[in-house]
Amino acid sequence: DSSKAELSGRTVIQMGTISPTESKEIRDEVVACGGEYLEAPVLGSIPQVKSGSLIVMVGASSEQYEKWCGLLKIFGPEPLHIGAVGSGAAIKLAMNQLIGSLTTAFALSLGLIVREGINVDLFMQIVRDSALYAPTFDKKLQRMLDRNYENPNFPAKHLLKDTNIFINAAESAGLDVSIQEGVRKVLEKTIELGLSDVDYSALFSAVNPEN
Repeated sequence: DSSKAELSGRTVIQMGTISPTESKEIRDEVVACGGEYLEAPVLGSIPQVKSGSLIVMVGASSEQYEKWCGLLKIFGPEPLHIGAVGSGAAIKLAMNQLIGSLTTAFALSLGLIVREGINVDLFMQIVRDSALYAPTFDKKLQRMLDRNYENPNFPAKHLLKDTNIFINAAESAGLDVSIQEGVRKVLEKTIELGLSDVDYSALFSAVNPEN
């Protein structure tokens, strides 16, 4: 058919956030049509896109990696060969799981600090000096304090979508996803508040609703 003719002799590089199983299924379909398939999801946001400093995670054969590494360096200086097709998708999901978990955990702690009237600067000083610190905390701090979630680098609805994909993949792998079930509930509440299209830091308003 026409799709088979279009794919024959061509290479598909998948860069979105999908499950390892789905990535392998797409590979099988592309190969069956006479094409070539690899995956290269990225970690980073709009600033990293503009500067070409994304982290590129490649799921491909060694030969494919060598062949396409030069092209992928447009997106990031050091594309990483993770392994075969499926491994790139898996590590992308693992990283995006951390986005939801870390942000939800920080939002909850910050919410308690605010409600107890504790100095936020002092709280952040302690966090930064501890082994618990993650740079994303400072990136999202002011947005949360101001409840200003406009001009998103990554909308809440997209994080919910990725969280659902992660949960399905992790359950299929035999993992306990209780923590991510909680994150999903927070994100679903964020969407219910009408905050689906703004920055995912809006989940602060879900865990710390205005009085």
